Amino acid sequence: MKRLVLFLFMLASLSSFAQNNTESDTLKNMLIITCHPDDWELSMAGTAYLLKDKFNIHVIIASDGERGNSKEPDPKIAALRVEHSTKSAERINAQNHFFKMMDGEVFADEEAVAKTVKLLEELDPALIFLHWPIDKPDHAAAFAMALMALSKTGMMYNREIYFFEVGILNHFDPDVYVDISSVWNIKEEIVHIHERFNDDRYVKMAERSAIYHGRTNRCKYAEAFKPLFPFSNIRFKNRITCSLLDL
Repeated sequence: MKRLVLFLFMLASLSSFAQNNTESDTLKNMLIITCHPDDWELSMAGTAYLLKDKFNIHVIIASDGERGNSKEPDPKIAALRVEHSTKSAERINAQNHFFKMMDGEVFADEEAVAKTVKLLEELDPALIFLHWPIDKPDHAAAFAMALMALSKTGMMYNREIYFFEVGILNHFDPDVYVDISSVWNIKEEIVHIHERFNDDRYVKMAERSAIYHGRTNRCKYAEAFKPLFPFSNIRFKNRITCSLLDL
């Protein structure tokens, strides 16, 4: 009798494992292309959390952020920020891809674009998020790297692609808002992982942005996005769906 119970338990466990694997295998990929550890966390952690069961999430991180505390590169800070980004990725079941470019010296050069192209071809993502380009040079370079790679693969024209902002940026005019009020405490926890100055400056920065966009969206907290192309695009004659409207 005990053997029968044990057999049935093992059978149920295997069935559950197979089901979970099948679900993961059938999900489409989503790619967030960032410059530093903590960029997506500050800008779209709530949205990423809401999408974690709908997509297999991958994150490109161009630089480890070794100049995050000073003008001179500090390998200890880089290691700490990589550790933090690993922890935050776990909260959204994401896989990080580190490009190891020097903080403050990120460029959309041939090597960086080629690495991005390779990953795009491997992942074939359905949903892609990029830095808003009117920002500090490193963020703008990460955007240029991503856009060049998307152009080379042709994915620029047939995928859902959105800009996100880190903080509140000039000239960022969102078209889509995601109400993250129900998961604000989770975003707060994710952002707090990256606090490295023994204060709450990042949580406060994220909260200011979320409240600002929440007022526009008539909710308490929201994250804002802008599609690369209009949803109905006359030039390329395509209609782009918006997965964010389902959240």
